[in-house]
Amino acid sequence: MAQAAGVSTATVSRALRGLPHVTDQTRDLVRRVAAELGYVPSRSAAALASGRTRSVALVAPAISRWFFAQAFEGAEQTLRRAGFDALLYFIPDVGRPRPAFDADVVRGRVDAVIVASMAFSPAEAERLRELGLPAVFISVRQPGFPFVGIDDEAAAATATGHLIELGHRVIGHIGGQPDDVGPYSPTWRRRQGWRRALHRAGLAAGPDLDGAGDFSAESGGRAALALLDRRPDLSALFVASDEMALGAIQALQSRGLVVGRDVSVIGLDGHDLSYLMGLTTLAQPAHAQGAWAAQFLLDALADAPHSAETERIFATELIRRHSTGPGPRPTD
Repeated sequence: MAQAAGVSTATVSRALRGLPHVTDQTRDLVRRVAAELGYVPSRSAAALASGRTRSVALVAPAISRWFFAQAFEGAEQTLRRAGFDALLYFIPDVGRPRPAFDADVVRGRVDAVIVASMAFSPAEAERLRELGLPAVFISVRQPGFPFVGIDDEAAAATATGHLIELGHRVIGHIGGQPDDVGPYSPTWRRRQGWRRALHRAGLAAGPDLDGAGDFSAESGGRAALALLDRRPDLSALFVASDEMALGAIQALQSRGLVVGRDVSVIGLDGHDLSYLMGLTTLAQPAHAQGAWAAQFLLDALADAPHSAETERIFATELIRRHSTGPGPRPTD
């Protein structure tokens, strides 16, 4: 292959792997000769020669949730274009305590790590550092590691503020489990954003207005009915994920309530199916977050010149639909 192209084997390797320090003319020549010879690089041989696996671990508590699927699709597409594979590593968080991150699962099998929506303990973070691999966290800030996500507290305050502007005064919240109180957790920060917006407006944000789910539609429905039973005067809900918000809408409708008239509901995500239910939502670009995380790692692995940016905060967008409407008129 190298002889046919008239270049060194090292140049062939760099050209086919998309690495820098190869001219476009040489890269095109190598690829053309490879195609003519039907040459297919051996991934295992390349890994042995370079010490690289050309794989990246994607670590998350689940894949069925919309956010994980979107973020990991963005990451996988970016990695695939660069000739990298993705290795999925799930650490389910349904139990307390959840299983710990095991560095040996990925040791020697990947070149970098993406962690989505999981806060690592100090011991887990140290295990990750000891791997000596580039790593980035999506959605959850982990001290000492690059981060990509949204400003969860500001997003929740914006969503709640939309309901306040519509005239609602009794506004409930459905978020994650109340024991998820880490200051870097989206659950905690979104709950804080809801409280902050209500306090600024002089409105109550007590525990009787605060519900919890597990980010599934079913849990959102259960939490909505529980809140309504506690507070029959509830006129609006800020729900910390669209999936839970969709469940809340169905549950409210099962009580004969008209969503957007009797009770307004706003979610957070921009779920692909939110428009079918007319859900007002604060949309976040989950796909772009995964793509940014993957590209950040690819740049680090290639030693490519790039900015010193180790954090990317994406903007959210308020999408108004008919699940939110004017608050109840004040009575004399």
